[in-house]
Amino acid sequence: MFLLQGGIFMVLAGMVYQDFKYRGIYWWMFPVLFLLMAAATVRVLGFTATISQAVKNGLFLALQFLVLTGYISIKQKKLTNIFDGFFGLGDLLFLVVLCFGFSFLNYVLFHLLSLTLIILFTAIFGQQSKTHGKKIPLAGYQALMFMVLTAISWYTPAINLLADDHLLNLLGYGS
Repeated sequence: MFLLQGGIFMVLAGMVYQDFKYRGIYWWMFPVLFLLMAAATVRVLGFTATISQAVKNGLFLALQFLVLTGYISIKQKKLTNIFDGFFGLGDLLFLVVLCFGFSFLNYVLFHLLSLTLIILFTAIFGQQSKTHGKKIPLAGYQALMFMVLTAISWYTPAINLLADDHLLNLLGYGS
């Protein structure tokens, strides 16, 4: 398991570096990260539970992109491809890969909190570069946050990114 975790961490670090420096990530890093994360999750949960969680997370992501496409299309007054200037394909691929690293509630919470923190950070500290303009390295920021969260979960047994029990207990819904 240590090799899988180390591999995941190295790929994430590479993604952070590339997205911050170039506002793009090598395409081959996504399947590598997918294989490492899926293998690590299958090792913990088993194949069926891994696929079940990934499908739930993927459906949440698809719904979000459907709503986002609808909103932007209404605002633009025409059907709009959100990957044409609004959202990067690498950002989508990263979010799809993350579907294999979280339980459903953890995925939703990570996704919403990471987007909120990135918006706040960009609003406060964001500076446009001459090279990259207004592009935000979303996948890079989320990869960095996932690295921090993963490292914390390794040393804090109460935090399990693959189970919702702890979150449900915090919310008062646990058994």
